Amino acid sequence: MSRPLLGRLSRPRWRKLRRDVALAWGRTVMMVVAIAAGVTGIGAVLSANAIVSREIARNYLDTAPAAATLELDRVDAMLAERVRGRPGIADAQARASVTARMRIGPDAWRTLLLFVVPDFGDLRIAAFARESGAWPPPPGTMLIERSARDMVPSGPVEVRLPGGESRTVAVSGTVHDPALAPAWQERAGYGYITPHTLAGLGGSATMDELKIRTTATTREGIERTSRDLAAWLRAQGHQVHEIQVPPPGRHPHESQMQALMLMLVIFAVLGLVLAAILVATVIGGMLVQQIRQIGVMKAIGARTGQIAGLYAVQVLALGLAAAAVGIPAGTLAGRGYAGVVAGLLNLDLHSVAVPLWVYVVQFAAAVLVPLLVAAVPIRWAARLTVREAISDYGVRPETVSVRLSGLSRTLLMALRNAFRRRARLALTVGLLSAGGALFLSGLNVAAAWQRTVEDGMAARHHDMEVRLAAADPALVERIRATPGVTRVETWGGAPTTAGDVVSTYPDGGHGSFALRGVPGDSRLLDLPVTSGRWLRPGEANAVVLNSMAAVPLPDAKPGDTITLRLDGRATTWRVVGTVREIGSPAAAYVTRTAFERHAGPARDLRIVTSDTAAVQRAIRDVRIEGATLTAAEMREAVDGHIFVLIGALIALAVLMAIVGVLGLAAATGAGVVERTREFAVMRAIGATPRTVLGIVLGESVFVGLLSWITATLLAFPLSWAIGDLLGELAFRAPLPLTVSPLALALWALAAIAGSALAGVVPAGRAARLTIGQALAYV
Repeated sequence: MSRPLLGRLSRPRWRKLRRDVALAWGRTVMMVVAIAAGVTGIGAVLSANAIVSREIARNYLDTAPAAATLELDRVDAMLAERVRGRPGIADAQARASVTARMRIGPDAWRTLLLFVVPDFGDLRIAAFARESGAWPPPPGTMLIERSARDMVPSGPVEVRLPGGESRTVAVSGTVHDPALAPAWQERAGYGYITPHTLAGLGGSATMDELKIRTTATTREGIERTSRDLAAWLRAQGHQVHEIQVPPPGRHPHESQMQALMLMLVIFAVLGLVLAAILVATVIGGMLVQQIRQIGVMKAIGARTGQIAGLYAVQVLALGLAAAAVGIPAGTLAGRGYAGVVAGLLNLDLHSVAVPLWVYVVQFAAAVLVPLLVAAVPIRWAARLTVREAISDYGVRPETVSVRLSGLSRTLLMALRNAFRRRARLALTVGLLSAGGALFLSGLNVAAAWQRTVEDGMAARHHDMEVRLAAADPALVERIRATPGVTRVETWGGAPTTAGDVVSTYPDGGHGSFALRGVPGDSRLLDLPVTSGRWLRPGEANAVVLNSMAAVPLPDAKPGDTITLRLDGRATTWRVVGTVREIGSPAAAYVTRTAFERHAGPARDLRIVTSDTAAVQRAIRDVRIEGATLTAAEMREAVDGHIFVLIGALIALAVLMAIVGVLGLAAATGAGVVERTREFAVMRAIGATPRTVLGIVLGESVFVGLLSWITATLLAFPLSWAIGDLLGELAFRAPLPLTVSPLALALWALAAIAGSALAGVVPAGRAARLTIGQALAYV
């Protein structure tokens, strides 16, 4: 009986078979890992987006948010009952809200937004859920929103209403109110009290907010119903100070989160495309290695479609394997990221179920995208004629080495080998460059955000803001005399609207618009002018709009005349310029003289000091409206809204870099296998293993350096596009194009180290081949 086939193999061919099997398994694992990484990325983002979008809407709508809030002089239960009978009104309830201060240190205070609820047992509009403690809160106590645990000091809280005396309020429990932006992001506390407790704090027990739900669901319909109601209330003798209509059915951060998720989806899709290009690179290298085998198959009758189908099935199998790994991993990662986002937005995840369409998209991405990208090299190989395939020796004419002088022979050979397969070189450099460009863009955008916030904070040359309950020139002089204080300016500040309806949410911050009176000799604000000019001293009706004012006044430009309402009164202004302002709500700047003529005395203090604690002590017993705000707290509030996005961008950037390095490793391995016999000839004429190792590593490092240059160039437009999108979302102004030196250094290190590592294994394999083993390789 003849020996088994494997037993009849010669030792060199047996070693070659083992190398081929190991190489095939290595390629297979690499491609599956790359595709699975891309599928995991896109699955994680899509899953998280689907979960968060569903749950943020559910959390918000479960509170039965008010379609509109009308601020009146007074509201009682009888008036609310009459309003419920009005056309277009589905329900109405009386509420109140007060902005107070709470002590968080010996001389430090923080804003406390108090929501006054007449009946905790009848929450039909703007509801919130009990989490712990007494319900309703006993007199003299308050419930706090759970996201405010770190904002509110433990134990009894010293609270002071605007212009009132300090009173101690005990915290009797917590509630969950997902209709509000998280307290830690707003750097404020949220408290819920009864009218009795408000009276005990020195406030009025009279409600002044009328919250309504309407039969209309569109913004236009809600505004129309609210205007009709306001007209009726005025006819009944009530003063209507403001009509607030937030975006119907949308959480304060919902639009921002959806837009940011869209950007992450774009990054994830690019990552999947990179993984598919990696598959095409590996398949292309394998086809180059097997050109002669393809010629033999064609010689014995194989058709073009059969050969293409053979390799297409291989890619399909890779996609199925990657789907089996990537889909569960993407789902788990998506649920984890959704949990992080939910924690940041103060949401409860009632369900982490992922919609079926997400799985379908992941499966299609794993199977179809690699197949489509790999179709190009497969079609090229399948259409080769028998003569073209048999006559292929894997060598292409090159002219690089003859154009260079002064380089070592090893380096010249490395450059020659790099340019031998120019299509593969372009694909490899493109793959690694794309990964590098995404990596650089992620870090560039993070640096641009940091720079923008720092520039925005630097434009404010004051350290504290204090809003007095009433103008007090004597107090201003006393603060000027406080040790550490170098400058005090009195500014004007008043809420305003561009029409009779504003988009403010219940927290009073999101969607707000303010008129600010600037002292003629002010040196505490230096905003870059984006069009027109800044204010001139003494101007009576000139106004300058900041970046966020583009929301209430989207079409306003220098030369236009606009109408701003102050406590219901219409005032006319001429726009003379626009400025870029970071970290501030919508604002219209006018001269203090003009402000005082239209809105009353200026009572906002901006203070420059090296000792904020000393100023806090100086104003300890002063009648202050709201809390003092330091530059550090403002910076934390701005950063708190976006750092999760920056972290996600950096994580995806690292993933892109890994896929790019895998592509280089695949291309280098294919090139080494392709030139195995060439290495044998080199060894036969005296080349040492070290020379072979140097040639392969030199080629890999050269490709890495070339990709670093290309990635740097690609990162410029990509960073600009992402920065423009992110800046418009956050500040209504694009982020400046910023090149991070750290990012360039990290990618240079990653490209060189990664390319070297990518070439180590194939270079070591080539260096260890004996002449006989290499010549026996077919």
